[in-house]
Amino acid sequence: MLFSQVWSLGLLCAYLAIPFLFKRIKITSTTASWIIILGVAFTVRFLPAMVMPAGAGYDIESYSIVGTLVRDGKDVYTSPEAEKRHPYLPLQMYWSALSSRLANNDYLAFIKIVKIEPILADVAIALVIFASLKRTFPLEIAMLGGMLYAVNPISIYVSAYHGQFDATAALAVLLALYWLTNLPWLSGLILGVGILLKSWPVLALPSLLMGIKIWKNKILFLFLAGLILLVGVLFYSSLFDAKFTTVIERAISYNSGIGIWGYTYFFKLLAYLQPAWSDLFGWLTNFGRFITLAGLAAAWWFRARKESPQEGILTILVAFFAISHAFSIQYLSWLIPFAILSAARYTRRDLKWLTLYTITAFLYMFIAYNTLVLQITITKVLPWPQADLLIIIPAGIPAWIVCIAWAIERVFKPKLDQQTLGLEVAEDHPSSQTLQSV
Repeated sequence: MLFSQVWSLGLLCAYLAIPFLFKRIKITSTTASWIIILGVAFTVRFLPAMVMPAGAGYDIESYSIVGTLVRDGKDVYTSPEAEKRHPYLPLQMYWSALSSRLANNDYLAFIKIVKIEPILADVAIALVIFASLKRTFPLEIAMLGGMLYAVNPISIYVSAYHGQFDATAALAVLLALYWLTNLPWLSGLILGVGILLKSWPVLALPSLLMGIKIWKNKILFLFLAGLILLVGVLFYSSLFDAKFTTVIERAISYNSGIGIWGYTYFFKLLAYLQPAWSDLFGWLTNFGRFITLAGLAAAWWFRARKESPQEGILTILVAFFAISHAFSIQYLSWLIPFAILSAARYTRRDLKWLTLYTITAFLYMFIAYNTLVLQITITKVLPWPQADLLIIIPAGIPAWIVCIAWAIERVFKPKLDQQTLGLEVAEDHPSSQTLQSV
């Protein structure tokens, strides 16, 4: 545990130092840039994943249960032992099954194997960020963007420490964005894969769709994304003799993590202190999703629909973090790649917000992971649920406040400046023309 704590603190320091280091270090080789980003991103994730004896206990146990059921040919969605263990569409479960199969070897623990996929996806995200920025910006800015993700402790907490696979879904959204203009059909296929992995990439669908100008390509994008989802669910249903509607309903009805983030925490606390408030908290549990959807619709209407796909996705995600009624700690990784792309492409403003967000989210994750998620020690300080209500959840309030302020600025103050990541852009480089036209 001490190693994981020191490692994460070192990563935070490295993340904060990188912009200053890049003002003094010049990278002139594209090949060297690829190798450095790949090497750093992989090492800082793989090492703690292999050294740490455990991940998030409940989630790793869930993957093991789901993987075993798949190997035994049983329907995950109706098996009592897997109740609430897999609230997603059926794609990730096949990796859990393969991990479970490989883990039969005494030299390979399941927890080590199952983390490999999110780690590799996380490494790939750093490379996609570099490739995306390199299309428009000088090599040093693209390199900086890739390295900011490579060492960002938030994403590393989720993939290498926790073992959650949000990075695979984020990678799908980034690839869909990368190929949106030139290969919209491929973009649609990849987004479908992302939604088949986890539901949250659907938040990117409106912005991606608005980024396609030709109606024929819009229809093709939607058709292929839907086709992937249909084929994925039908394949699972036929393979495990499962009801199609049950699979869909499980993913759509997911509504967990209410009261652990944002405004619903205060209603949860009130319900605990004053039972008379329990009915209101119960109402939020059942209907809070409609408040979230209404807030996202407003953010879309007032700002995101007027922005580029990349910017629109970031606006919607930041708005979700500000107003969501339900939350899980691994969600904190969603913002990072899109905020880096935005900070590089448009303004230092988003780098400022990303830095504030990273610091406050790290504070929350450091406390939660080291006292609850990875190892339950918080009950030595306070009994449960007081420990959760008075220590764990309040640790996330600063990050939530940052998200509120960030969302307000993105939705209502979209003015952009021409400074990119604190680095100077050559006037004759294509990116300078892009920045000047903003």
